[in-house]
Amino acid sequence: MSELTLKNLMFRYKNTNQDVLSNVNFTFESGKLYAIVGPSGSGKSTLLSLMAGLLSPTDGEVLLDDQSYKSLNLDQLRREKLTVIFQAFHLFPLLTAIENVSFPMEINGLPLAESMPKAAKLLEEVGIGSEKHRRYPANLSGGEQVLPMKDKTLSNA
Repeated sequence: MSELTLKNLMFRYKNTNQDVLSNVNFTFESGKLYAIVGPSGSGKSTLLSLMAGLLSPTDGEVLLDDQSYKSLNLDQLRREKLTVIFQAFHLFPLLTAIENVSFPMEINGLPLAESMPKAAKLLEEVGIGSEKHRRYPANLSGGEQVLPMKDKTLSNA
């Protein structure tokens, strides 16, 4: 099981004198559900961007399974281990549900013969039955459009 650890994490945007995050310490375990809540401007999006390796901390570090992000290939990390789910779904409107899920696997070198069954399995795991796999995003509800991404942040799916 993977663990994402934040150690003495601090972040300050350039040209400001105020820390957005200060001395954040926490460990997120794979398979558990977490919520990051707070008022607007409290640093939630900044924290998530640091956890995804989209930003670098001003001080402290982010570790995945005790390996510092500083020593990892962050592009590979985002392709293989974790992802960010943005508020907008960003699905390809001309691809079906199964094609949208399969596409990232294919661009990372997984053959179509392997990516499609894996995509079907992932869709089934989140409650999208085979009758909806060939639907386009416009023909899925908002919840169905976001479901394929749900709870996959720290999994190796």
